[in-house]
Amino acid sequence: MIRLLIFMLFCFLAYTLYTAVMRSLSGGRKAPPPEKSGQGENMVHDPQCGTYLPMGDAVEKTVQGEKHYFCSTRCRDAFVKARK
Repeated sequence: MIRLLIFMLFCFLAYTLYTAVMRSLSGGRKAPPPEKSGQGENMVHDPQCGTYLPMGDAVEKTVQGEKHYFCSTRCRDAFVKARK
């Protein structure tokens, strides 16, 4: 039983070391999405599907007095339906 616990601890430490090395080799964490597009336009977050898109391409809708931006009319309609 003790050998099994020691083996499991060793595996956990090896896995932790492996993931730390791989993360450092790949440059660490993912960068957050840009606040502006390549053309300098503000980026907005679609609350339904989680994508980021330029404000000029977004579908705008005011829901319960709050302005939201969506990537498509399908996401907009699903969000409005979920809020009812």
